[in-house]
Amino acid sequence: MKKLVLFVIAVLTTSTVLAASTHLITSPTEAFGFEPGADRKLADWTQLVSYFQKLGKESDRVRFEEVGKTTEGRPFVAVTISSPDTIAHLDRYKELQRRLADPRTTTPEQAKQFEAEDKTVLIVTCNIHSTEIASSQSATDFAYKLAAGDTPEIRKILNNVIVVLVPSLNPDGEQLVVDWYKKYLGTPYEGSNPVVLWAHYVGHDDNRDWATFTQVETRLAVKLINEWHPQILYDLHQQGEDAARIYLPPFVDPFDPNIDPLLISSINALGMNTALDIEGTGKTGVLSYGVYDFWSPLRDYIAYHNGLRVLTESASADIASPVNVPFERLGRGIGYDAKVATWNFPDPWKGGEWRLSDIVAYQNAAFFSIANNAAVFQERYLRNFYQFGVDSLHHADWPYAYVVPADQGHPATTARLINTLRIGAVDVEEATADFDADGNHYAKGSYIIRLAQPYGSFAKTLLEIQHYPNIAQYPGGPLQRPYDVTAQTLPLLFGVAAVAVKAPFNVQTSEVDRVKPTPGSFEKSTNGSGYLISDRTNSSLYALFDLMKQGVDVYRLTGTGAEPGTIYIPAQAGIDDKLEALAKKYPVEIHAATSAPSGSALKVRLPRIGLYQSWVPSMDEGWTRFIFDQNGIPYTRLVDADIRKGNLNDRFDVIVLPDNSPRAITTGRGGFGEGPGAEPGPPQLGAGGSGRAGRPPQGDGDRGEYHGPHIPPEFTGGLGEDGVASLKAFTESGGTIVTLNRASQVYAHKDSEPVSDAEASFDRKAFYIPGSILQVSVDTSNPIAFGSTPIVPIFYEDGPVFHVSGDAQSVASFTADKPLLSGWIEGGELLKGDSAIAVEPEGKGRLVLFGFRPQYRAQSEVTYKFFFNALLYSSSTCETIGQTAATGAN
Repeated sequence: MKKLVLFVIAVLTTSTVLAASTHLITSPTEAFGFEPGADRKLADWTQLVSYFQKLGKESDRVRFEEVGKTTEGRPFVAVTISSPDTIAHLDRYKELQRRLADPRTTTPEQAKQFEAEDKTVLIVTCNIHSTEIASSQSATDFAYKLAAGDTPEIRKILNNVIVVLVPSLNPDGEQLVVDWYKKYLGTPYEGSNPVVLWAHYVGHDDNRDWATFTQVETRLAVKLINEWHPQILYDLHQQGEDAARIYLPPFVDPFDPNIDPLLISSINALGMNTALDIEGTGKTGVLSYGVYDFWSPLRDYIAYHNGLRVLTESASADIASPVNVPFERLGRGIGYDAKVATWNFPDPWKGGEWRLSDIVAYQNAAFFSIANNAAVFQERYLRNFYQFGVDSLHHADWPYAYVVPADQGHPATTARLINTLRIGAVDVEEATADFDADGNHYAKGSYIIRLAQPYGSFAKTLLEIQHYPNIAQYPGGPLQRPYDVTAQTLPLLFGVAAVAVKAPFNVQTSEVDRVKPTPGSFEKSTNGSGYLISDRTNSSLYALFDLMKQGVDVYRLTGTGAEPGTIYIPAQAGIDDKLEALAKKYPVEIHAATSAPSGSALKVRLPRIGLYQSWVPSMDEGWTRFIFDQNGIPYTRLVDADIRKGNLNDRFDVIVLPDNSPRAITTGRGGFGEGPGAEPGPPQLGAGGSGRAGRPPQGDGDRGEYHGPHIPPEFTGGLGEDGVASLKAFTESGGTIVTLNRASQVYAHKDSEPVSDAEASFDRKAFYIPGSILQVSVDTSNPIAFGSTPIVPIFYEDGPVFHVSGDAQSVASFTADKPLLSGWIEGGELLKGDSAIAVEPEGKGRLVLFGFRPQYRAQSEVTYKFFFNALLYSSSTCETIGQTAATGAN
C-alpha cells in the first residue's frame, strides 16, 4: 500500500512539474495577444525577436543567438532547439558535425563512432521573401511546441535532432512588410504589396545570392550553415494564391549533375514522405515534382554542401488578409494543373477561402513531418552525410583542379572570385613556386582549387561552363522552358581566367584564408607632365570617380599615342599626395607621363546621376544602388513626381532607368478600382509568384491578370505623359538617359528609328533566353566601351535586341553564329547582326540603350565598365589638350 501511495505521488508530482513547466513557457498567443496565423494579425520583427529571447530564458531546450546585424542594423537571429543536455553541449555537436563533414580527416571507423553520438542537424530558414510572411509567424509555433511539448513525437525530435531555426532571413523586410500591412489595414488597399523593395537592395533577389554572397544577410546565413554542417535544410516559401496549396520535392528536371545522386534520392524520399504526411492530415492540393528545378546554386547553397534541401512553397493570402480563390481560377505550372488530379498532385484543392491560418497549418504539418523523419532516421542521415563527403573525393570524370593564373591584370575581381569560394567553405591554395600542369606553365601566386574536397561540387559549378539540357515537354514535343536562369559561370562574369586541369600535378602551396587585391602603385613624376592610369579595370573607374569627388581635373584620352579612354591627370596643386593615397585605396597602377599628351580628349567631371525608382519596385534599381553605395558613387533617387516636375537638366547630367517593363515605367500601377491587369500579376502560375503575397515579380508590370488589392493613389500612374515629356526635354537639352534591359523598350519599339527592337519581331515560340551568358563583339573606340576587350561575355535575360540605322551607333553586337557561352538558348541564330548596346542621339543629348543588365545582380563585373562609361560620358566634354594641359589649364 505504501509503495502504491509513493507511486501515485510520483506520478502526480511528475505531471505537476510538466504542467508547471509548460505553464512557465510563454505561448505566442500570450506574447502577441493573438494566435499565429490569425486573420489580419502579424507580429513584427521587434516582437518576434523579443519572443524568441523570452523563450530562450524560459526553456532549457532553447538557445537564442544574435548572429549579426542586418543591412539596416536589426538583429539577425538563430534559435537552437533540442534536449536540455544537447543544448548544454552544442560545441561538442558542432565538432562532431565538422568531423563527419570531412572524410579527409575522419576515417570510416571514426565516423561510425561519431554517428553513434551525434544528432541530425535540421536548419529551418523562414521568410527570405518578406511578403511571404507566414513562416515568420509559423516559426513561433514551431519553437513553442518544441519548447513546451511533451508528446512522444516531441521527445523523439528533441532527443535525436538539433533544430536551428532562422525566423527570418530578411528581418528588415519582415518589419517593412508588417508596417506597410498595418498602415493600410481596414482601407481599400489592405493586403497590397509594398511599393518599395522589401530587401534593402535586392528585393526578391535575396534568394539569388547564394553563390556570390553580396548581401550581409546571405553571409550571416552561410556563416551559420558552415558552422553547423546540417544534414537537412528546410526552406519555407510562398507562391501564388492560384497555385497548389503546397509544393514539396522532388524537384523537376534538370538537376545539376554536380550534386551527389544519393543526395538527390534522399531529397526525393524526404519530400514524398512529407507530402504523404501532410495529405494524411486531410489537407488537399499537395504537389510534388512540379515547377521548381534543381539546377542553380544561385538559389541553393546547402545541396552543394552535402545537405538535403527541402523547399516548400505554400499558396498565399493577401499578406494576412483572407482571399477567395474560385476553383476555375486555379492555374498551372511546369508538371501540373491545379484543377487536375495526377500522380504527383492526387487531390486538388476545390477552391474557396484561403487564410493565413491555412498557410501556417500546412507549414506546421510539413515542419513536424520533416523533424520527425530526421529523428526516426537519424542513423541513416548521419551515415549518408558522411558518405556524401566520401563521394565528393572520387569523381573520375571531373577535372583534377582549376587554376586561376597569377597576374591577370584584374586583381580586385580575382580576389573577389577566390574570396567567394572561401566564403563557400571551398579549400583554395596559392602556389609558392612556379609549376606546370596539363602542359601549361603557371607562375608563383596562382591559385589552385582541387576538386577532390567535400565542397568541390560548389567550386566546380561556379567555375565551369553550364550546359543546360534540352528537355521536351513530351516525346517529339516543344522544349520545356527553364524555370530560372541557367548560367552562373563566375570566371566569365568576373572576367577572370580559371583553367580546368585534368591530370594531377605537383606544386608547392600554402593555404588561402582570404585574399586582398594586389596593392596599387604610384610612380612620382619628375617632369611635371602629369599621370596616366589604364582604364582596363573597374578599380580604375572607381578611382576616377574618387578623384572627381575630390575636385581633381581629369581627362580621358581619345587621340593617338594612348589607348582610348586612358585616364590622364594633369599636374595640379596637391596632386601627388592625392594619387599616393589613391594607390593605397585601389589596386591601380599610376604612371608618370613621359610627356604631356596632346590632341583630342574628353574632360570629365563628376556626373550628376539620377536613378529612377518606380513604384513598381525594380530589383535592378536596388542592385544599381548597391553597386553605387559599395563604390562611393554619388546619385539621387528619383520617383515619378520628381521627373514630372521637369527642369531636369538643372540637377542632372544622366538619368538611369533600371530594368522594368515599359508599362511599369510609363503607366505604373493602377489605383483602387482600375480593374484587372493594372498591377503586376504572376510571372508563371504556380511558379512562386502572384505579384502580391507570393513570390513577387518585383519589377514587372506586364504579366498576368491581377485580382487582388490595389495601392494608394499617390503611388499610381507611372511617369505619365508629363514624365515622358520631361525626359524628352532633358535629352533635347543635352542630358543622357541610360536604359537597362527591358527599360530600353520605352524608346526602342518594333518599328522605331533609328534604333528599333528587333526582338519584337522574333517568333516567341522559337526564341527564348531565360538567363544565359552570351558573346558580343565590341567597338572599343566608342566612349561607352573604353577599356573593354573586343569580345565580351554578357548576361542576357529576356531583353531587347537592337537594329541600328541612321546616325545611331552600335557599341556591342552579336556577330557569332552560336553566341551561347554558358547556359541555354533557343533561337540564338536570330541574334546575329543585331546589337546589345546602342547609342541614339536625341537633340543635344543621347540615349544609351542596353539590351541586358550590365551590372546584373552585382555579378557581371566584366560588363560594369559599359555602364560606368555611359555615366561618365554624360558629363564629358570634347577638348583639345596640349602642353598647357599638364598644369591644369585648358
